Amino acid sequence: MCYIAILENYSLFCSGIKSVLEESKECTIVFEAKTINDFIKKMNDEKPDVIIVDIIHCHDEGISTIKKIRRKTSRTPILLVLSSDYSSFFEDYISLGINGFVFNDAGSNALINAVKALKNGEDYFHPRVWQLLKKYLQSKKITITHEEKKILTSRELNILKLFCKGYTYKEIGAKLNISPRTVETHKKNIQTKISARSTAEMVEFAYQNNLH
Repeated sequence: MCYIAILENYSLFCSGIKSVLEESKECTIVFEAKTINDFIKKMNDEKPDVIIVDIIHCHDEGISTIKKIRRKTSRTPILLVLSSDYSSFFEDYISLGINGFVFNDAGSNALINAVKALKNGEDYFHPRVWQLLKKYLQSKKITITHEEKKILTSRELNILKLFCKGYTYKEIGAKLNISPRTVETHKKNIQTKISARSTAEMVEFAYQNNLH
């Protein structure tokens, strides 16, 4: 069972998220809050497995809200509900330690899959996220030298490219004939070499440096 906390100031929107999660019979809503202050207070009594935040209805694109949650808990994975209009903030969200995005027009399966991924310690970013982030990062014209590209082995580059396409550990392992555990080891090595703290930052690095 996955225990969920929801921050959403529109009751109707929140009820839609709740119904999808509860119908799956794999999730339990431990609490919901309409304000960040109320949310933080409730976090004193409950320890959810996953936090869901509706960014669309937050002021300042949710940046201050995320910072307050992260000051309260640095480990609990956070899933944002947003629209493609927020693509210029993806980089900020990732740097703040967000673990997944679900678009507001996604189906119920996307929400369930995202929650499961975060509960299992994985990130959840739809390929559409990377497409939007790619456009934004390319506009920044960040470059990398030939020598810097050599820090990754050919196998690591292949794995990095597959993560950029949204593949899971299991799917990457099947494509490369290696175990998911080996994929995870390669991923950790990649993150160490490029100083990335998460899958999201690793993929962001790839797009910044045309390694995808």
